[in-house]
Amino acid sequence: MRNFPSVVRAIILAACVFSINSIALAEGSSSHSGLSTFVGQLLNFIVLFGGLAYVLRKPIKEYLQRKSDEVAELIQTSEKLKADSIERLEKTRERVAQLEEEIVKIKEEVKEQALKEKEKISLEARQEAERLRKLAREEIDSLKAASIIELKAYAVNQSISKAEHRIRQKLSPALHRKLIDKSIDSLRTVHETAVDN
Repeated sequence: MRNFPSVVRAIILAACVFSINSIALAEGSSSHSGLSTFVGQLLNFIVLFGGLAYVLRKPIKEYLQRKSDEVAELIQTSEKLKADSIERLEKTRERVAQLEEEIVKIKEEVKEQALKEKEKISLEARQEAERLRKLAREEIDSLKAASIIELKAYAVNQSISKAEHRIRQKLSPALHRKLIDKSIDSLRTVHETAVDN
């Protein structure tokens, strides 16, 4: 009886119950009439659902198997997605750690470059300051030389002007005539000497 499907067993069981029910009805006991109705309804229930189970067993089994496969596939896909997500998370964490290292490295490089740039700017500033000092010294020396020349010319002009003024004060018309005569005599002497030679 183990080899028979469960539906066949249910039908045999129902037949047994039905035959017991028939025997009880044959005896004609009125108290068993409620029981026989119940047993009949139970038998109808078992036959109806047993038949439905027998007929729908294969489609239901295929449907449940298909759903089971889909659920298993969904579980497998979700586990794969979970593993991929964990792997991406680990890669992201590694990249973040690398980025932090790169940030530290970049900060150090920027500090080094800033120090080099500061030294370069400082050197250029010192060179420019020295160049400006040299230009200022040269300009001062040039202005000094020009001022000295100007002062000498002024002093010469002042000396000439004062000498001329003194000469004019001392030079009277008689003295003036005497100087002119003397100059003429001296020119004559020079001329005669030149002609004689």
